[in-house]
Amino acid sequence: MVETFIALACAHLCADFLLQPSWLIRRKRKLAFLFLHIAIVTVLTSLFLGSFNPYILGVIAVTHAFADYMKAAFFKDRLGSFLADQAFHFTVIAGLAVVFPSAFSEGAWSILSTEQQMLYIDTLLIISGFIAAVPAGAYTIEKFMETLTARHANPDGLQVRNQLQGLPNGGFIIGCLERSIIYVLVVSGQAVGVGFLIAAKSLLRFGEISNSRNREIVEYIIIGTFASFGWSLLIASLIEQSF
Repeated sequence: MVETFIALACAHLCADFLLQPSWLIRRKRKLAFLFLHIAIVTVLTSLFLGSFNPYILGVIAVTHAFADYMKAAFFKDRLGSFLADQAFHFTVIAGLAVVFPSAFSEGAWSILSTEQQMLYIDTLLIISGFIAAVPAGAYTIEKFMETLTARHANPDGLQVRNQLQGLPNGGFIIGCLERSIIYVLVVSGQAVGVGFLIAAKSLLRFGEISNSRNREIVEYIIIGTFASFGWSLLIASLIEQSF
C-alpha cells in the first residue's frame, strides 16, 4: 500500500509542479488545456505505478479534472483554495492506495528484484520530497505572503511586496536554492549544516534589514525567510523519517 501511495503521489507532484507551466495554468478554464493537463497526470500515474488499471487511472483522471476545473472556474488563486485542492488530490490518492494496495507490486515494476523495487520507491520518495519542498514550497510561501500584504498598505499607499526591488525573480531563485540546500542536507543526514546556512543568510540580510526604516519591510523579510526555512525543514524531516 505504501509503495502504491508513493508512486501515485510522485506522479501527481511531477504533473502539478514540474510539468504544468504558468501558461497552462492560466488556460485551464478551457477544456482543451484542462484535458492536456489531465492527460499528463494520467500518463505519469500509469508510468510511475507501472499499472494500466482502468479504475485507478479513471478515478485519478475524473477527480483531478473535477478539482482543477472547480478551482480555476469558481475560486480565486489564493492559499486556501490551493491547499484545499492539494488536500483533495492527496485524499483521493490515499483512498486509492487503500482500495488497491497491491497495484504497485502487481504492476510492471514487479519484474524488478526486491532490492531494485525498494531503490525505485526510495527514489520516487526523494523526488516527491524535493518537489514538495522546492517548487511546491515556492508557490505555497508566495500565497502565504500574499495573505499578509493583500489587505494592508504602507502610508504611501503601496503594498510591501511592491517595495522590494531586486533582480527579476531574484527572490524566487534564492528561495528555491535555500530550500534545495536544506532538503539535501537534512535528507543526507547532515542537518547540522542548516545552522550554517541560516547564519550565512542572516548576515546577508542584516544590512538590508538594519538599513530599512520601514518596519513592514523588515517583518516581511523575516517572515518570508522563516517560512521558507520552516517549510523545507518540515518536508525534509518527513522524508528523512520515512527511510
